Amino acid sequence: MDGMQRGLKLRSRGGHFEMVPFELRRGEHGFWMWVECEFDGHHGGHWLAPDPDDARRVILAEQPYEWPDATSAYEARDRWEQQSEA
Repeated sequence: MDGMQRGLKLRSRGGHFEMVPFELRRGEHGFWMWVECEFDGHHGGHWLAPDPDDARRVILAEQPYEWPDATSAYEARDRWEQQSEA
């Protein structure tokens, strides 16, 4: 699958359930995590990256961030989803 893994996860946003797609892509030295954004009329996506001001948080970035391994990229996706639910 050319270094890419796609998946879907069910999420509730304001009482509305929808499937949220994500993609794990292999970079030169690690992995990138792409998350589609389909809320509030926005159709596109963002790369997950660590928040430079708070290492416990993840932000959505326009440029890919290379996580050192797939586990770190999936953990970032899970943290982003937890932040989105709060």
